[in-house]
Order: sequence, then structure tokens, then C-alpha cells
Amino acid sequence: MDDQQQHKPGGYYSGKNKIPDIKTFVQNLDKDKRERDQKLDEERKANATHGKSDAKPHKPTHAGKEGTRKTVHDPTTQKEVQIEDVDANFMKAVEDPQLSVPNANLGKDTT
Repeated sequence: MDDQQQHKPGGYYSGKNKIPDIKTFVQNLDKDKRERDQKLDEERKANATHGKSDAKPHKPTHAGKEGTRKTVHDPTTQKEVQIEDVDANFMKAVEDPQLSVPNANLGKDTT
């Protein structure tokens, strides 16, 4: 790698600054990728073996009012679909949405 020099975009190629082949070019795109991938794989294996996970299963919520379910024809899909009126809790979520950033919720740095 010592004989190969990093050049600026739009720079010239010469006998000292040779045009890289595809293999060399791809290797130089991200020199630390192998190390990062290896570190991520080790963390993933450690989490899998220790059962340590911050993920929680989703709990299905029922946003509709009981007894308001209707079957109607959807003109776009040409299928029969069921619809129902929503309750006040669902409308509150529409009027006051919450934004969650996964890394911030886990106490990790956000980039």
C-alpha cells in the first residue's frame, strides 16, 4: 500500500499514481469495514448467547369502537374490507404524535 498514494478527485494518474484496479478500489473505499463488521458480529453473538436484548414484543392495540365494524367495497383493490370508527384514544394519538429515536431510547449515541 505504500506505493499507492491517495489522490484527490479530479487528480491526475501517472506512473507513480497508477489507476487502481477494481479490487484495490473497493478495498480502499472503506478500510475499516472488516473491523467494524467483526465487532458487530461479536456483539450480536454475545447478545444472542446471553439472552440480552432491549427489544420488547409489540402489543396489539384495538383502536376502534366496539360494534361499529362494517364491510365495504374497496375500489382500489376490488376487495371487501372491514372498517370501523376510532375511539378518543386513537384521535388523541393523531392530534399529539410522539416521535421516538431508537438509539436515543437505548441510551446510545445518535448519529
